[in-house]
Amino acid sequence: MNESIYYNVDMLHEAINSDKQIKFQYFKWNIDKQQELKRDGAFYTVSPWCLMWDDENYYLVAYDSQDAKIKHFRVDKTTRMSVTKLPREGKKEFEAFDAAKYTKSVFGMYGGELKKVTIEAKKEMVGPLIDRFGKDIIIIPSDDGTFRITVDVMDSRHFLGWIISLGEGVKIVGPDSVVKEMQEEIKTS
Repeated sequence: MNESIYYNVDMLHEAINSDKQIKFQYFKWNIDKQQELKRDGAFYTVSPWCLMWDDENYYLVAYDSQDAKIKHFRVDKTTRMSVTKLPREGKKEFEAFDAAKYTKSVFGMYGGELKKVTIEAKKEMVGPLIDRFGKDIIIIPSDDGTFRITVDVMDSRHFLGWIISLGEGVKIVGPDSVVKEMQEEIKTS
């Protein structure tokens, strides 16, 4: 399997350098440790723009014109990849793309919807939040010894788990949908 990753990485470089789209099938693991194709085996056709390395995995960052947004895929979960004759799309979207910011927002590249989330924390918790989101975050202090930040994150269980791991000094205060997800996650933990 490792060898196929290198072939796919090579193919992705070829597609990026030749300004072409790629197509592939994407899978997940099932309970029997078998590969199960997503979308009933339908091929994904996307415009590759860059490769990233995170948590010992390669990720393809690409523009999906069908959904009109930037997405990421674990390269080791792709199969039957090929370069198409279709020209790449999404140039405008990637002109403003900040790879470092994107990497921080997706928390180990676990899936989810990109959302603006407001976090409230005690002043002593500023370190882990700066480590995760960078020094450019806007910190709004309160008189009660807390502060708030609003950041773009991939709304996922991985993100919620990370917040929980920070302890009682950190909580999500908005949007309401993410606050409710956090409450549900705490109930099931």
